Amino acid sequence: MVDSTMQYPGIREVKYTRHAQLLGTGEGMPEKIVTNQDIIDQFNLIASDRAVQYSIGIKERRAVQTGVLPSEYLYKAVLQCCSNANIAPEKIDRIIYAKLVGDQLIPATSLRVLEKIGVRKGIPVMDISVACSGFLHATDLALSCIDTGDDYVLGLGGDRASLDANAEILKDTRTIFLNGDGFAAALYGYSQTPKFICKYFYTDSSIGEFAYIPFGTEFLKEKEKLLTGAFNLTMPDGPKIHQSILDSFQIISSQLLGASGMHWDDIDFIITSDQTSMAWKAQLQQAGIPEYKSCSCFHKYGNTVAAMVPLNLHEAIISGKLQKGMMVMMMGHGAGASGGGFIFRF
Repeated sequence: MVDSTMQYPGIREVKYTRHAQLLGTGEGMPEKIVTNQDIIDQFNLIASDRAVQYSIGIKERRAVQTGVLPSEYLYKAVLQCCSNANIAPEKIDRIIYAKLVGDQLIPATSLRVLEKIGVRKGIPVMDISVACSGFLHATDLALSCIDTGDDYVLGLGGDRASLDANAEILKDTRTIFLNGDGFAAALYGYSQTPKFICKYFYTDSSIGEFAYIPFGTEFLKEKEKLLTGAFNLTMPDGPKIHQSILDSFQIISSQLLGASGMHWDDIDFIITSDQTSMAWKAQLQQAGIPEYKSCSCFHKYGNTVAAMVPLNLHEAIISGKLQKGMMVMMMGHGAGASGGGFIFRF
């Protein structure tokens, strides 16, 4: 990977004794649509809608309503997901939420989701934070939990990723068009037959500064006003991040294909994180995969961080592009520092 001195781990054989399958997906998207021109006007920028679309491929994104917390949208995603899977929320054994910041730091936002769906048994819930690859890590945990006895595990992804015009934080014009708010859910359940063929995960700590949000104890040491830059996403070198996504795609896909003994011709569909439309297309071009064998929501939702992969997965299913029985490669890349993926039969 770009400027990396890391040695990546080898892939390990999947040894599940209780198998899992994907049962259903759902989304909880905010209703408010924010266009490129809206942002240009809000922040008085010297730019044009055409230039933004040309540079990163985005036409619009969604924004949460003032005063509405992420758990409200996650709740909507969960209800849709359970309905699509035909599984009552009361049957869920565990909730794992891949977040950016969530409702608050403590208690877990997944606890708020548990409250909203009305489940009164004290099932385990947790929040994790691994940026754009977070949903893949949540899926990995879900499969492991099913392997050790859970029957139904809910994996959630997404958060408020866009900038509020009224928030007293720094606005970075290099990234201001990039992000949107989005929320998605996937339900995994027990399967009598193997569905997930292999998996691979890695972290590259040598490029951990490629994308950075300072909020945390490190930020508390600063003497500046707390809100000024606490949630401001810094990405100092866009081209390097783009290349790191392509490198991550190569690392993960080669490991998965090697472990499964498959070739690209054996893969029916690709689900991946689409940090920009160009990043999505470049990943497919690198592998010689036609665009009809994949799906990208970036043009209408933007970079929704941990929601990118499950939103693309949901879109592929509801559009009919992803059909039962297809062999799927699903992966996500966290600004190059973290990545992971699976090959599974839908």
